[in-house]
Amino acid sequence: MTPTRLHPNRASFQEPGYAATMKIHPHKPALVLPILALLAVLCATSGCSNFRVGGSGGSGTMSSESSSTLFKASLPTRAYTSKDANTADIYLTDLSDEDLTIFFQSETNWTSLSGSMVHIHLFLNPKPGKTPIESTAANATIRYIILVDGQIGVYDGAGFILPSKKIGKKTLAGTLRNAPAQLTRKTTGFSDLLGITRIDLSFSAKRNAPKADALADRLNALSSAAEPID
Repeated sequence: MTPTRLHPNRASFQEPGYAATMKIHPHKPALVLPILALLAVLCATSGCSNFRVGGSGGSGTMSSESSSTLFKASLPTRAYTSKDANTADIYLTDLSDEDLTIFFQSETNWTSLSGSMVHIHLFLNPKPGKTPIESTAANATIRYIILVDGQIGVYDGAGFILPSKKIGKKTLAGTLRNAPAQLTRKTTGFSDLLGITRIDLSFSAKRNAPKADALADRLNALSSAAEPID
């Protein structure tokens, strides 16, 4: 079976109350996802005039274990922060500067937002030759949020990352492969097409605490707007 590739940035939006047709892959049938009413969440946070920061690249793929569905995203906005030499928080997103800038403005219509936000918490910096590396090892947690026409799905998982440089350097890069994850929070109108999934991520992010904090505010607001899965 040919994998279905979902590209939330390429969604074609219809009027509220109708379905939003997701453009899948050329020559593949379209996928229809429901839209509910307007989401409104007002938060107090710092503002940013330009979010486009990052290293040389960032991308993510979510592969369903129960179907051939793939979710792929390029993540051009990236920043990381660290409090010590052993931990780091990396944030990545494909939401536009405009979407991120107006995120908490009064009367903002979240139904116009589609994209993804990612938070990687590296809680142990592995030492080559000293830290055991096994297929089941984990030194990082990951929260991957999918946003489709204002509807939110929050996937949580864990995996192993071997950073390319010491934490605290100007740029931090790494790769996470085959990390298990599942949907833990969602809004009522979000359709989970992945189920149990595996996450592959690669990133290169510049150290920028103000940008990372601003992205964290937005990611936390999305998480808070979604209800826990029973």
